[in-house]
Amino acid sequence: MLYLLHGFGGGAVDRVGAGDAAATAQTVFADPDAVPMLLVMPGVGNSWYVNSAKFGAWEQALIDDLIPTVESLFPARRDRDQRFVAGLSMGGYGALRLALHYPRLFSAAAAFSPAIFEDVTSADDFPAFQLRFFAGAFGEPFEPALFNTANVFSPLSSIPSDLEMDFYVMTGDHDGLGLWDGALKFFRAARAADHRVELRVHDGDHEWRLWRNELAPALRWFGSVSRKADGR
Repeated sequence: MLYLLHGFGGGAVDRVGAGDAAATAQTVFADPDAVPMLLVMPGVGNSWYVNSAKFGAWEQALIDDLIPTVESLFPARRDRDQRFVAGLSMGGYGALRLALHYPRLFSAAAAFSPAIFEDVTSADDFPAFQLRFFAGAFGEPFEPALFNTANVFSPLSSIPSDLEMDFYVMTGDHDGLGLWDGALKFFRAARAADHRVELRVHDGDHEWRLWRNELAPALRWFGSVSRKADGR
């Protein structure tokens, strides 16, 4: 089971339209050696996949409502080793965040051009455009403590030792939002914390061309994680 998360300003059908997810999945899963999986694409507005006073309890809706409901309706395996999450931009943040904050639910996460940043001390640590992208998800005005509590870097060193976690991070080297910086920092931090992590840097901006082209390699990577967990 793979949960695919959309970016800021997007929605549940982005991956089907601009992302060409259905055709990509059909091609990948047609390979006799592929590991087929269900793709679930929730729509959460500009919530950043966290609980907030402005947008509501989207984090808990995903964890407590969506996942149990989907896995009760479809013939999917319910073990952690076969549950994955991926996303682009804001959804890349969401994918890494959910995996790291719920390591007993997810075993692997992929992030395409993720909007991730290290802990901050004040709103001044961000350019004004990034604060506008946060859109109140971390308080209005922006509250550093809320952001840091929900961040993706600190949990890297606190995942229980009995849980293995795999990460796949992709970024464009000309990302106009500068998000390549967070991707590279996450790669180094994950390696330093002894996690398995793959890094892909491509020639390009913060754009659908990269995200669309990266889905097939990511699906095959999730398949390899699945086979490894099953000892295949």
